[in-house]
Parts: sequence; C-alpha cells; structure tokens
Amino acid sequence: MLRILLADHHAKPRWALRTLLEEEPDVELVGEAVDMESLWNLSERLVPDLILIEKELPGGKIEEMISNLHLLDPTPVVIVMSSDPGHARLILKAGADAFVSKGDQADWLLHVLRKYSNRMPKDQSNPTKEKGVIQK
Repeated sequence: MLRILLADHHAKPRWALRTLLEEEPDVELVGEAVDMESLWNLSERLVPDLILIEKELPGGKIEEMISNLHLLDPTPVVIVMSSDPGHARLILKAGADAFVSKGDQADWLLHVLRKYSNRMPKDQSNPTKEKGVIQK
C-alpha cells in the first residue's frame, strides 16, 4: 500500500486529486495539507511513502521544503506539481524525485505514482497509520 500525503491549497484541484487517488487500489491517501506548515507537521506525524506537493503551496519556498522532507526518516518520495511545465527543471534541481504538470492527463500522474509504488517494499510497516487533514 502506497501511503500518500497531498499538499495543495486550492480546494477544487485537491478534491479532484483526492477523488482520483481514492479510486486507486494499493493507494491510501493519509492526509491533506493546505500550506507548508501543515505539510511539515503531517509529514512528520503520518510518515507517508510519497508526498504530492503543489509548487505554489503558501508558507515558504518549495526548494527548502523539498530539502527538509528529504531529511525525514524514512525519506518520502517527493513529487511536485505545477500548472507551469517550465518549472520542471528548477524543481528537479532542488531535489524533487519527479515533476508532474497539472495540465497532464490523470493517467500520467497515476503512471508516475505507480513507478514509485513498485519501488516500495511489499511488507513495509510505517510507524503510524493515522490519517490527518489540516484545513484553514
């Protein structure tokens, strides 16, 4: 089971992503964040396998958040989304594992998620199994 934390401050895209992810077998949406602070708090508490972050998440610089997330143990996969595909190079240079354009088809996002899901150990046990939603 791939445990995903979703971070997007726009309600409609977050709802669409939640709906898409909840329909996927072997995917568990463990939490949703609307800003950098809530993303960090949920990342520490929920121990997700993968974090899907909107590039323009308010509350800080995405480059700093990517670096901080890679310090967590276990280290989650970090995938950044943006409506501007021109951000891909900057995001990957900052250390993100992958970049997905919000303009891409949903099938492409699922393809990228499956790529990382296949790399997760089958008997992986996370220290916490709680779910969290932080809304403002």
